[in-house]
Amino acid sequence: MKSNFNAAANNTGITESRDNEITTGGIQVVLTRQKSLETCTVGTLHIQTTNLVWRCKTLELPWLNNKPQISCIPAGKYVCRRLVSSKFGETFQVCDVPGRVGILFHTGNSAPKDTRGCVLLGVGCEISGNNAYLLASRAAMKTFMQMLEGVETFDLEILEKQ
Repeated sequence: MKSNFNAAANNTGITESRDNEITTGGIQVVLTRQKSLETCTVGTLHIQTTNLVWRCKTLELPWLNNKPQISCIPAGKYVCRRLVSSKFGETFQVCDVPGRVGILFHTGNSAPKDTRGCVLLGVGCEISGNNAYLLASRAAMKTFMQMLEGVETFDLEILEKQ
């Protein structure tokens, strides 16, 4: 069985926010894990600024007790810092993850092939059996960085869907 999750109706995934609860000058970044599969975890990343909302799909490794290189990181609150990776270019690192280092946001299409614990971004996601594949990862990463232009750090909250 194959299912398709799309991030948004337009190509960029950016929509104007109509939410009156946004804190002026604030940015909210939340990753909600939605589906756990044998080989990966599928989620949605939601970025909300003072006047824009953007969503994309995420792909992480499955939860295997936070074991480095084979597990997604624990749900919780983290600070993310801008950096330049020799492999992935300009991106953000998830900091202060217990027992883990080098957790980045970057492009990729499948887990575990394209990640060793990092968060992959895509415009959409297709699920087939116990595998998931991100769509338009480069486009999602480009928009992610555009949404965070001028931002050096942000707070990330990772939630497990109830």
